[in-house]
Amino acid sequence: MDSIILSNDKIQHFIVGFLLSMLGVVFLPLIVLGFVFGVGKEVYDYISGKGVAEVGDILATFCGAIIAVIIVVIL
Repeated sequence: MDSIILSNDKIQHFIVGFLLSMLGVVFLPLIVLGFVFGVGKEVYDYISGKGVAEVGDILATFCGAIIAVIIVVIL
């Protein structure tokens, strides 16, 4: 059950999604930056063959981005 244990890779995806969405709010009116990166990175991995495209990576990145959006909306 890989999905129960958070791997270091998934934690990194979460952090990047969070930070990109927060940067999108601060530097650009582009809060969806974390979401765009989540999909774009996995598409790049799939097309280039330099990485393994995983739905779990997209979900981890999206979770970080969602948390960032929630924080921005509440504050």
